[in-house]
Amino acid sequence: MSNKINLFVNYQHTSANTPAEDTEWMTGADALIIDPCHCDVDEFHQLPVDHAVIYSADPERDLRWHGNNLNQWVCDDGLEQTARLRDRWQELNWVPHLTVYRPQTRYGFSGPALGEGFSFYMPDTSTIKGWRVSDEDMLLAEAIARATALGFSSLWLHSAEAETRARGLELEMLDKTRGGSQDIWISGGVSEQNHLHNLAKVGGASAVVISEKLAREISVENLSHALEPVFPDYEEVTVHCVQCPSQVEKG
Repeated sequence: MSNKINLFVNYQHTSANTPAEDTEWMTGADALIIDPCHCDVDEFHQLPVDHAVIYSADPERDLRWHGNNLNQWVCDDGLEQTARLRDRWQELNWVPHLTVYRPQTRYGFSGPALGEGFSFYMPDTSTIKGWRVSDEDMLLAEAIARATALGFSSLWLHSAEAETRARGLELEMLDKTRGGSQDIWISGGVSEQNHLHNLAKVGGASAVVISEKLAREISVENLSHALEPVFPDYEEVTVHCVQCPSQVEKG
């Protein structure tokens, strides 16, 4: 997987008569998330972005979007349904969209004490095992393993809770995907440029999906700059070699 983190913008097309100058804000985006019901192929070809991620699409209905190998098709109905669509429409590049969350820790009473012992509350271990995928009702690690078995090369992981808080991405869940074979797309919670800078420092994702509103406010150029790889600064130190007296005498 590449170290480069791509910037995908969720394009909210609202008018069929959008002036050409109103599309300049998206120049430099690596892809647009497109709903075919709101933007047709001819309109997309007028935009300054080559790569489309087709979302909420019906391959049978949206036949005109076939044929561009750059495009990727997203399904948010779970891994198994995405696999079935891929098997039926093998010429299309399918990406599962999974909603990821961290369960709230629950505690249960240990039960009546024996003798003079004490009863106490115990955490439910099923809720402290880490991130889960709501679409599949399984642990994220299990979903990653299943996606690998099904042969998917990319996964889109979205946190609805982070999206609501708007305080940054759920970067910790990327620890569960490191070393895997998939390119990971992440979304949910980006509301300022610094959130992308934090992602660049942590790494582990091949793409991040942001809103059109943020792209317009801050500019795609600035947001892309925030995603540039972060390398540690090394301070140059001069090392002086001192000969041991015994070595000087032998010389």
